[in-house]
Amino acid sequence: MSREAIAKTLRRLRLQSGLTASEVGALIGKSGKTVNAWENNRGQPDADMLMNLCDLYNVKDILSEFREVERDVFTVSHHEKEVVTAYRENSDMQPAVDRLLGVKNNKNKKRITVYKAARSDDGEGDGYVQVSQEQIDKLLNAPETDDDF
Repeated sequence: MSREAIAKTLRRLRLQSGLTASEVGALIGKSGKTVNAWENNRGQPDADMLMNLCDLYNVKDILSEFREVERDVFTVSHHEKEVVTAYRENSDMQPAVDRLLGVKNNKNKKRITVYKAARSDDGEGDGYVQVSQEQIDKLLNAPETDDDF
């Protein structure tokens, strides 16, 4: 969640509670100026203080309360979900559907499989990854670096 969204949420919760910034500050051991700064994105409470604020504002579900709503979200109907599922299940029909709908398809770009030697952030071991020709070309055309490792 962005800092701005946290600030807006804190302000909304305080206003819903009917408290002033000074009153909230007095209840949590901070100044009203500090509470105001949090609500105007000029600072943020630490995790413990955020939990105290949530208790004060009677927040039951912190994750849903502070979840930032995505801007370009749209609703998908049941029929649209069925169409997407059918599209995924019928890979042989996808090129025809793409042509019919005028969707450009990048599947024709060549991809190769390479061995990855480094561990991933999730702790998984070595494995194989797909690399596009575009990624390979980018690596091959990268400027030279110091060879003395």
